[in-house]
This record gives sequence, C-alpha cells and structure tokens, in this order.
Amino acid sequence: MTIALSLILLSAVVHAIVNILTKRADDKYAMRLLIGVFSAIIVAPALFFIPLPTGAWWFLGGTALVHALYELLLVKSYESAAFSAVYPVARGTGPLFTAIGAILFLGEPAPVLEVLGIAFVCGGVITMGLSHRATEGALKGLGFALATGLTIGIYTLVDASGVRAVANPFSYVLWFFVAHGFCVLVTAPGIRGRSVIIAARKDWKLGVLLGLLSITTYGSAMLAYRFGATAQLAAMRETSVLFGTALAIVYLREHMNFRRWLAAGGIVIGAILLQAG
Repeated sequence: MTIALSLILLSAVVHAIVNILTKRADDKYAMRLLIGVFSAIIVAPALFFIPLPTGAWWFLGGTALVHALYELLLVKSYESAAFSAVYPVARGTGPLFTAIGAILFLGEPAPVLEVLGIAFVCGGVITMGLSHRATEGALKGLGFALATGLTIGIYTLVDASGVRAVANPFSYVLWFFVAHGFCVLVTAPGIRGRSVIIAARKDWKLGVLLGLLSITTYGSAMLAYRFGATAQLAAMRETSVLFGTALAIVYLREHMNFRRWLAAGGIVIGAILLQAG
C-alpha cells in the first residue's frame, strides 16, 4: 500500500500543476488537445518494448471516449467560473461516483474509516467550491463541474479495471495515452472546428510540458490502482485540491475565505482517515 500511496500523492501534486497551467491558457480546449496529442507522441516509442494490452482493448476504447467527454466538460467549467470554485467540485464529486461504482461493480469492500475518509475529502472539496457566490456564471460552471465529476468516476473505474486486466501494467498505461491522444485529435476539431487547431499551434511548447506532466500524473494514478483499493486511492488523489487552491491563491490571485480554510481542514482529516483505514 506504501507504493500505491506514494504514487497517488505524486499524481495529486502534479495534477494540480497541470490544471492551474491549463486554466491560464488563452484557449483551454486547445491546450487539452495539445496535452492529449503530445502525451501520445511522447509514449509512442515505448510501445515497441512492452507487450500488447491483451484483454484490455475494450477498456482502452471506453476510457478514451469518456476522457474526450471529460476534456470538453472540464474546459466548459473553467470557462464559466473561477478555477477555485469548479475544480474542487469536479474533483470532489469524482470519488463519490467512484466509491459507489467500486462497491457495486468491482465488489470492493468499504471499511468504516475509508467511508468516513471519502466523505470528509469529498465534503471538503465540494464545500470549497460552493463557497463562491452563486452568480449565474458560477452556477453554470458548477453544473459543468458536476458533470465532469461523473466522467471522472466512470473513467476511474474503467482504468482501474483495465490496468488490473493485463499482465504488465505499463502495457495499459502507455496504450491509454495513445488511445486518448487519438480520440481527442479526432473529436476536438469535430467539436470546435479548425479554430482549435489554429489556437493549439500558438501554445505548442506549453503543450509539450503539460503532456509530460500529464503522463506523470495519470500514469502514476493508474499504476496506484493496480496496487490498492480504487475508491480509497481516488479520494486520496483529490488532495490535489489543496495544492490547486494554494496555486490559485499565489498565481491566479484568487481569494481564500474562512469557509474554504475550513473545507481544506476537512480534506486533511479525510486524508488522515483514509491512510488509517
């Protein structure tokens, strides 16, 4: 479990960095396209040195489609409201859906301490997001964030199953980035037209950096799911909200009030309960 915990905390820190840099991009959907494409290009040479992900092709196809929808909903939420409002809601509701799915579909047990930990983490991140003023834009953004959380829960369950279905976990992890990159390359121009390609050319250097970081954050998470309980690790990954909020305060100059500090405390308590569980 130490390996899984280390991997998921690494994933959380890097995930916050990726999302804060995506928020700062002029065209956020174009940046998500670049992340997907460059991630695929970077890992492609390694495919010659690993076995094929036999038995996991359906998982790869399914997760690529869900991730493409996730990218769209995530960007819509970023474009509609403050990062420190929508990011916590999206990430906080994801583990809720994951925990329900893990119990119903993966047959994973739910010890009391882990359930309490998941509740504290999810409640904390959702409270942090809902602490913003309920403006029209914020409500719209929170709606997109909630839908994003649902896709997070779905792809987490799919990827946890996929990475456990292959003999070599790196087979699934590396092929995931290729499948995801191909899917967003097809769907993004279909949704936004040629303009997304034009916008992507302007920020390709940042796209390369974020592609590398994306491999680190989600690759670490998928490897962690190989070694530990899905719901517990998914909730631990959402401690990224703490790092993301800190970055939002420093670099985006977003305000942190008492309710958000209280919510951050709830996340910390949840993380401790999850570790104890």
